[in-house]
Amino acid sequence: MLYQALKKIVSVVFNLFNLLLLGNLPPFGCVSVVVEENAQFLVVELSNNKVVFPGGFMRWREHPAQAALREGKEETGLMLRTGSVIGYLTYASTQLTRMSTINIIYEGEVVGGTLRSSIEGRPFWLHESELRDRLNQDNRVVLDAYLRYRSQQSQAKAY
Repeated sequence: MLYQALKKIVSVVFNLFNLLLLGNLPPFGCVSVVVEENAQFLVVELSNNKVVFPGGFMRWREHPAQAALREGKEETGLMLRTGSVIGYLTYASTQLTRMSTINIIYEGEVVGGTLRSSIEGRPFWLHESELRDRLNQDNRVVLDAYLRYRSQQSQAKAY
């Protein structure tokens, strides 16, 4: 809960600063990592009981793939390996409490570590049949991008 409040405060400050600069600040770079094993997905449960894929903001001079690995470890305790870029999403904020973002989506796999909670929430594996109903709106779009990617990969292997 505290973490979500801090994110909103940072968004408000950033957006006010952006208004002072006449909207000339670029959107924030973000990453998401979709990890699927045995029809289950690695997710993080937030304080509002919604779940998200591991991910977050890129740091200064950080490559998106590095950010994906760091965020995965920070939020889940697991060491991940990123695979292909599944796609990207853009969000143009219309609210003072949210920042405009560009989100790069990676497929990932677990290569080590131990599942553990973080300040952002509790990580766990969720079966695909339950996933969509538990995801927040932004992460439903991430799931759709991943499912399109997975379908394309299956079709390519069939040929």
